[in-house]
Amino acid sequence: MEVLSRETRNYARVWSCYVDFMNYAECDDLPLEVHQAVLRRCVPSAHTLRAWTARRMQAGQPPRIPHHFEARLKTVMRNIRATGADATLDDYHAILHQFAAVGHYTGAIQVLAELTHVCKLVPESKTFGLCLKAIAHRLSLPIYKVQRADMLDDASKLCRKLLREMSAQDIPLTSFNLDLVMRIMKEVLDQEGFYQLMKLGYGIDLDYPDHPPLQGSSILSPFSTAALNTTLDMLGRLGNIAKLVQTFEVLTQPLPPQASQHYSQEFDDEDDFGITNPASTEPHQTPHAQPNTTSYNILLKHISRAGHATFARHYLYQATRLDRSVDRFLRSQLYRDPHGMLAPHFGLNRGTIIPVFGEANRDKNMELMRWVGWVARQTIRRKKNDIAWYTELRDSLSPPPPLEPPSSRSPSSPPPDVSTALDVDLDTPSSPPEFPPPEKKFDINLHLSILQKNLDELVTWYENYYEIALSRVTQRVKERLGRRVWAGKNIYLASKDARVIVPRSAWMRMVNFKQGKTSSSGEHSGRIMRNGWVSGYKGLRAPRPQPLQFFDPSSMS
Repeated sequence: MEVLSRETRNYARVWSCYVDFMNYAECDDLPLEVHQAVLRRCVPSAHTLRAWTARRMQAGQPPRIPHHFEARLKTVMRNIRATGADATLDDYHAILHQFAAVGHYTGAIQVLAELTHVCKLVPESKTFGLCLKAIAHRLSLPIYKVQRADMLDDASKLCRKLLREMSAQDIPLTSFNLDLVMRIMKEVLDQEGFYQLMKLGYGIDLDYPDHPPLQGSSILSPFSTAALNTTLDMLGRLGNIAKLVQTFEVLTQPLPPQASQHYSQEFDDEDDFGITNPASTEPHQTPHAQPNTTSYNILLKHISRAGHATFARHYLYQATRLDRSVDRFLRSQLYRDPHGMLAPHFGLNRGTIIPVFGEANRDKNMELMRWVGWVARQTIRRKKNDIAWYTELRDSLSPPPPLEPPSSRSPSSPPPDVSTALDVDLDTPSSPPEFPPPEKKFDINLHLSILQKNLDELVTWYENYYEIALSRVTQRVKERLGRRVWAGKNIYLASKDARVIVPRSAWMRMVNFKQGKTSSSGEHSGRIMRNGWVSGYKGLRAPRPQPLQFFDPSSMS
């Protein structure tokens, strides 16, 4: 009891004392409350266990068993049943929290079966949510290629099984459980189930996102930024870029509700314009959410992988404009209320620029590659100016006032964004609460650390990767066009807007090729091409190698 009452409890010490006591006493000698306290404190916290497991997997050393302390949890539950008492639903929730932290979904399903069929407990929405969290988190961890197909199949079957059990027991699907199910279906690429969930859960028909679905549910969950990112990632993995762009535009910039009166309800081409019948069309507000940095990174990643350079350039330009507008708005608000400003949700970083650079590098698109370099230089310059400005502001700010109770928001506002499956708060009720949790306040120290991190990543990438790739691609383009010039073929010149035949001397002046000078030993650096040029950064020309003469031709006469 003394170990459990300490403020800084060591889980190893708690377990050691518990084992020592149980070796010399009976289970009945300890009250039920002590067993329950040991169940929660004999293992590391879920956050600590999650970080430890992630580090092991990143190092290529995954744990041999899914949960390192599963035997301890089983021992404590066995001792609870030995006392003649019944474990509560909160006790099983504590175990499910542990399993969800490491993605032990098979153990979570077994715990659910035990509490339902053995203990005869009635599961709640949180119970199913913890099982879904375990499945979603396991799919986000590294998976061996030989196990991936079987694991995805198991995850899909277990997810559908949990949904059927929730439907049979009339357990509502909360917004966070819905978000977890969508993430699972995104990983298993269940397009039909994903589209159906979007209709029933959010009232969005991805085939016609600006129209209300024909078959929907009366109780809809608020559409959050996390749900937007999951939707974009799903459509990008399916490879439908047209639907991806359409969904992003509609769900981030919806039409006003009055626009629904212009939708034609007739199938006659002559009547398919204007206001056809305002009485037959009800105003419809499309569910929408505010995009954040992850939204643009996901969008640009899939667009660039598909090879759409025009879309990639457009949305990168849009992201740079949004980055400046968000910063200007933040600065103006800090002048009015420096301690009550909400934290921004967007900031241009390396992950926004790299996908477009990769597309330009693969296609040898020099124009796009140079423009990406200009965007990177502009972003680096602006990040430096932002760091200097916010540092000066931080030094001049007065200490923040004491915290006040959070103010209420509109019940229809979306839930807070979640980035991973473990950040989901499963204690949220099925209906929107009267006082939702407040949004994050602006922290200038955190903002400066994020700016500095983004700046360091951009500078490192620009110096170590961009400049080298640009010079390499530039040289390869020169060599490829030079082979056409030496072969007497035409090339396209932007200055003349036509394909023309360029003389060799003129081409050498255009691309700044220079005659190479051999050293005294006759050696040179670089690979000699067929036309006598040496491939390399400077494009030097080497002397043509002379044929080997093993004998004197004059001796043949």
